[in-house]
Amino acid sequence: MELFHIIIIGILSCFAMDLWQRILKLLFGINPSDWSVVGRWFVLLISKGKIYSPNIDNEAVIKNELSIGWLVHYGVAIMYSGAFFMLIKQQIFIASFFDGIKFGLASVVVPWFFFMPILGKGFLAIKTPSPLLACSSAIWSHTVIGISIALLFQFFGY
Repeated sequence: MELFHIIIIGILSCFAMDLWQRILKLLFGINPSDWSVVGRWFVLLISKGKIYSPNIDNEAVIKNELSIGWLVHYGVAIMYSGAFFMLIKQQIFIASFFDGIKFGLASVVVPWFFFMPILGKGFLAIKTPSPLLACSSAIWSHTVIGISIALLFQFFGY
């Protein structure tokens, strides 16, 4: 049952993050994450062992890259859910709003120091046209997913 909860919580929290990004698009014109780039990167990782793709935007479009990107996105959210579950089991976190914020803020190191750099955007998105916007978008998106994960674990009685 725990694995089922981890998967459901990962999916629902990822959906909350996607909904958040759509609201930002409607209200402020901030574009949501482009999951086709993630799909392209993932296919290159699997097919060519290419983890560092600094010119990913110039790589040829790969068939079904958007669908693959969405699957990777939701898979990562399930892994975040599993990580939060492990932190609950180790009594490091409890399923609470504030621990959700802490988890979300801690998880932002993934895009800032792993994903943005390997896609050629630099640490903290320094090579993008608007590093502050990219970094703050990551903070808010990861905070939304962290809070969602925590509150969903709370809902399921953890």
